[in-house]
Amino acid sequence: MKVELKKHISEVLSSLQISISFEVFDCNNDILPEWTEKVQLTHEYLVCCGETAEIKRIQSFIGKTIFQIDNHIYWFDGNRTRPLEISQFEDLIKSREQKIDYLKTKTTLPAWLDDFIFDHLKAVYAPDFKKFDYNLNLTKEDNLKYLGTYFPRSYTESFCVFDNIFQNTDYLNTFSEKKPLNILSVGCGTGGDLMGLLTVIEKYCHKISDIQIWAIDGNKESLVILKKIIKQFSIQTSKKIKLNAIESIFDSIEDINIEQIKKCAFDFILSFKMICEIISIAETSFYKDSYYKFVIKFAPLLSSNGLCLLLDVTTKTGHNNSFNPILMNQQVNQALLELKGFQTLLPLPCNFHEHVCVKQCFTQQKFQVSHKQKTNDISKVCYRVIGKAEFVNTLVNDKENAKYLIQKDKQAMMTAFCPHSTGEKIIDGYKLNNS
Repeated sequence: MKVELKKHISEVLSSLQISISFEVFDCNNDILPEWTEKVQLTHEYLVCCGETAEIKRIQSFIGKTIFQIDNHIYWFDGNRTRPLEISQFEDLIKSREQKIDYLKTKTTLPAWLDDFIFDHLKAVYAPDFKKFDYNLNLTKEDNLKYLGTYFPRSYTESFCVFDNIFQNTDYLNTFSEKKPLNILSVGCGTGGDLMGLLTVIEKYCHKISDIQIWAIDGNKESLVILKKIIKQFSIQTSKKIKLNAIESIFDSIEDINIEQIKKCAFDFILSFKMICEIISIAETSFYKDSYYKFVIKFAPLLSSNGLCLLLDVTTKTGHNNSFNPILMNQQVNQALLELKGFQTLLPLPCNFHEHVCVKQCFTQQKFQVSHKQKTNDISKVCYRVIGKAEFVNTLVNDKENAKYLIQKDKQAMMTAFCPHSTGEKIIDGYKLNNS
């Protein structure tokens, strides 16, 4: 395979009339260059060349994402390498006689919400990944299928992430005098992300009386459903809820109009599985930097103790040749490097290493939700929680030398650690410690 790959690349460069030397390394058997210590090896083979101005032409021809580090360009080929298998991981835990404090990743829809979406709104559980890859043009019937399938998943993801964060007393104390709370959801759909967060706020923030929500989406039918759900939630709570639903069609991050909200200071900014939709309809690779552009545009709208949860699916999307988690992690790191004053809260190893990290990290968290029409429905996502650095670092109380878990999937029989992490102790990289 290595010989064939070298021949193929030689033919590609010859066809493009590019004269440049290259090397192909077997990541499992060859002695690799020293600079690869900065790189997460994700596939069987690593192809590297010297610097060239023809990166875009080569990338377009080979259909692979090309990366640059120091004075090298490189890309991967062959099969994706498997992280540590679950059986090996469990043996590792036993050998260290350690019990890991995992993030809670499993929940059930609240009874009132379960009844309302399935009995009153007539939602239907009907998974269809291809159909719901892009949701701007969903019909009323499509929205009910989305409501019964993907709304509960988004609810669970949001609820579990924020339920953990609110258990940190330093964080919770910031809400003792907060009035009102300001929440923004970009690409809100029917509002699963919002309802997960609102449920957590209802659980922990008894002194909060007023909540203002700005919800942006291009699908009118989705916003109609969202309004009904928020109205029903208002009946369940003593808090005063004001919903500002903004119908806005956009095909890129630049198209999102923030004139109505740019003077607000948001305590929460949410984006759930929206950027993958932008990438899916793009005709060029221009839109592949959408995670970067989102952080640059929206992070400055956070309040002094506000948090932005950027969450997406873990697949390849549309013409994209790289997995969404790898794109997200690289682009968020770059955005935070340029923005200054902002930092990742979760996953924890990103908090420690994002300003120096050039790894191609495939982070993934698996969640499970149960409701009337499905028990233990599974979703797999990647996410980053971002805030102002001064505030974020008051919440991170455990920066010990340890191996930080960034992927654990029993179904796929694999697990992975942050490539920067060392030490004997194993810590769930997604779980914020209670102070």
